[in-house]
Amino acid sequence: MVRDVPKTIEGQEIVPLTEEELNQQPNPLTWHTLNCELITPMYGGGVESTVVDRHMPIRTSSIRGNLRFWWRLLAKHKWKLDDIATKEKDIWGGMGNSDDEGKAGKVLLKVINLSKKRVGDNDLIAYDDGSLSGLRYVLFPAYNETDDSKKPHKLLKSDNVKLDLQVAFAPQIANDDTIKNQIIETLQWWANFGGLGFRSRKGLGAICVNVCQDFPQICHALTNDDVQQADCRLVVRNSNSSTGTQALAAGIQKLSDFRQKAGVGRNEPSDEAKKMKKPAGRSRFPEPDALRRIQRNLGYDKKHEPVHQAGNMFPRASFGLPILFHSHQEEAVNATVNPAIGERLASPLIIRPRKVGSHYQVMALVLPYKDILKIKVEINGMEYPIWEQDKAKHIHPIQENGNDPLDAFLNYFIK
Repeated sequence: MVRDVPKTIEGQEIVPLTEEELNQQPNPLTWHTLNCELITPMYGGGVESTVVDRHMPIRTSSIRGNLRFWWRLLAKHKWKLDDIATKEKDIWGGMGNSDDEGKAGKVLLKVINLSKKRVGDNDLIAYDDGSLSGLRYVLFPAYNETDDSKKPHKLLKSDNVKLDLQVAFAPQIANDDTIKNQIIETLQWWANFGGLGFRSRKGLGAICVNVCQDFPQICHALTNDDVQQADCRLVVRNSNSSTGTQALAAGIQKLSDFRQKAGVGRNEPSDEAKKMKKPAGRSRFPEPDALRRIQRNLGYDKKHEPVHQAGNMFPRASFGLPILFHSHQEEAVNATVNPAIGERLASPLIIRPRKVGSHYQVMALVLPYKDILKIKVEINGMEYPIWEQDKAKHIHPIQENGNDPLDAFLNYFIK
């Protein structure tokens, strides 16, 4: 979350220097330009998370928040910095508290030359448009919307949406090569894996940085060897698509298949189920049977007596929480699974297209996640594990593809 710098400290007004005033300092600002384009539709990004702001579709504050996230990741897992929170506040700015003063950021950003300064009806596309059918799995918030006043959700089309992101270093860090190189590397990670708006971790609002004359390395594609230095893992599907949206749809389909496809995440349908035109049989993951055991008193289909040998475990929670389980026929399988501590768990999985020449590839990046496997989920006041390694042999999608849920998915992703 991006926080505003406070307007006053102990009754004294903070008046940050304007760009003109900074340029009049002994070391005036030098702006470095990143030529960017949107390669997938952008979902939301305004004051309301799911609504495109027609007057300011792309916000500098949103980009700053994204950059802070990547800076923290690198600071912890690659650069191994001490006292990360203090350094983050010093570089990026932040609010004060009773013990210290608020600080303005030393990395200055501005968006210029935005091709869509105002968004009209023709610039938006409805979530259920046929061209976005391959993204239904990631657009579930739009499909599940219950507030009629917010229907239908619309996305900003990616067609010809271009902008220049300008970056400048405040005089305090302009000659500090260590900090500057960290910011440049942060921008490279954002250019490779970041995005704009809602659901950017699943590829919506993906940005391509085509040119940065001052720091061309920002435009270079990161490899698995590169990201492993920050305890991450990257895989890229060996296929080409003509648009970013097509590439993303192929990647999202792999995620959907891993969790739900017959013969992968679910059993093949029985003969009886085929007659009823059901696409798949029971889940090969343990969560539905775990819910039938935990919420037995709510009732379930007796044809679905819980038999999964992995027991009451929730491995798909490693992809992010909360998870909403829903069944029209079985009340026991209706549940919202939350982390035992906190309200949500951000997914460590990023699926995103990248531009390669005139074509697009889709990639999957997993952020450091080993601590996530130790977290417990909460259901009806009771806690249950996300992962127990000795149960992996009982979960076919994992046993057949890897050592844990996320490792298995990455291996399945490139099959």
